[in-house]
Amino acid sequence: MANTFAPYGFLQFQGGAGGAPTFAQSRRLIASANNTAIYTGDPVTPVAGTGAATGYITSAANGTEPIAGIFMGCKYLSVSQKRVVWSSYWPGSDASGDVDAYIIDDPNSRFVVQSSGSGFPITGTLTNQTSGVQGQYATFALGTGNTSTGRSGAYLSGVSTTITSPFIIVDYAVSFGNGGDPTTQYCNMIVGFNNEVWRTNGAGPASINA
Repeated sequence: MANTFAPYGFLQFQGGAGGAPTFAQSRRLIASANNTAIYTGDPVTPVAGTGAATGYITSAANGTEPIAGIFMGCKYLSVSQKRVVWSSYWPGSDASGDVDAYIIDDPNSRFVVQSSGSGFPITGTLTNQTSGVQGQYATFALGTGNTSTGRSGAYLSGVSTTITSPFIIVDYAVSFGNGGDPTTQYCNMIVGFNNEVWRTNGAGPASINA
């Protein structure tokens, strides 16, 4: 069955060393003045100029900069509702004070994510392995998040030869649902962190391999 393009962000597949109840989630901060919406399943990055140690994050742009993890939701004191609100996405406004954000940043976590029509399914000469898709670097695009569900619209945008690309491919995610056909475009992939604050390839620990 042919796949259709319906991206849903980065969905946790395997939690690395983390288990219930947090599943490798860590607390970070979003500045109340940060007017960029962040959705569950979006990659996030440390805010420029503050460093990862401060904990402030924002929506990640596609590129080679390290990402901080995958956004999983937040809570904040709502100006309009006069109470603490738990939300599956940060709308970009309405907070009094810093926003408590929760991200998956375990360097060994794995995620299922839909791929674009560019370079997928992977064919031709492979860059890092002699067979299969394991070890191929990948870039992402944020797409359009859903304000009704709070779900991300992020997806893999292409296969990369750059060692500092943000993700590395572990395998196809084969299933009977949409994206489960590995032979056509928009196939689902299993990926791990490659250039993340706790796992920076090319300048620190080696990248994830299956």
